[in-house]
Amino acid sequence: MPDNLIVPPPPSLYATGHRSARPDLSRPVLVQVAFIVVAFIVGGLAAGLAAATLWTPPTGMVLEDKWYRGLISIDPPAIGQNIDQGVFAATAWFSVCAIVLGLLVGIAAAVWLNRSELVTLGALMVGGAIGGGLMLLVTSLLSPEDPNPLAKGAADGTVLPDSFQLASPWLVLLVPGSAMLALMVIFLMWAPHPREDHELDGQQAATER
Repeated sequence: MPDNLIVPPPPSLYATGHRSARPDLSRPVLVQVAFIVVAFIVGGLAAGLAAATLWTPPTGMVLEDKWYRGLISIDPPAIGQNIDQGVFAATAWFSVCAIVLGLLVGIAAAVWLNRSELVTLGALMVGGAIGGGLMLLVTSLLSPEDPNPLAKGAADGTVLPDSFQLASPWLVLLVPGSAMLALMVIFLMWAPHPREDHELDGQQAATER
């Protein structure tokens, strides 16, 4: 055997007594989910506050222990025009704030939190539902009380504001719906095309040569 031949030591000499830990790939994904959910929580509170602030509650009058929306005079009784404008306005402001919240979080998640598309989609669905529920909760807490129970025992002609009412409680789904719409649009815009991939592979191969 030649003297200058170096024989590598057995693998057991390299062992340090424990195996190297694998990188935890789930941690960044969990952080991404946490960011999305927290963004929806904070945004839902802010959007609910904005909707309740921008909405102007309609008024009504008490007549014979009953509250009538839009009643502007009891002698003689007269109903103002657009007595349902309170419900329409509440629904409109809630919808606008919900859509803006969903679009903002959806765009941010698609641009900066796109480590896993499926995880991002799931986080937007769950977080968006939470954000929409918080919006509805905030608007309910900041809304005036229901005038119908207050009308009992009140004097005729007492003016009471209406409570915050939506045309449908399912409007809370506008938050996750608009967020997923923004996510899909951005993913489709940024998705690589097969022709572009082929050109990039050809350029890389030419560079290596």
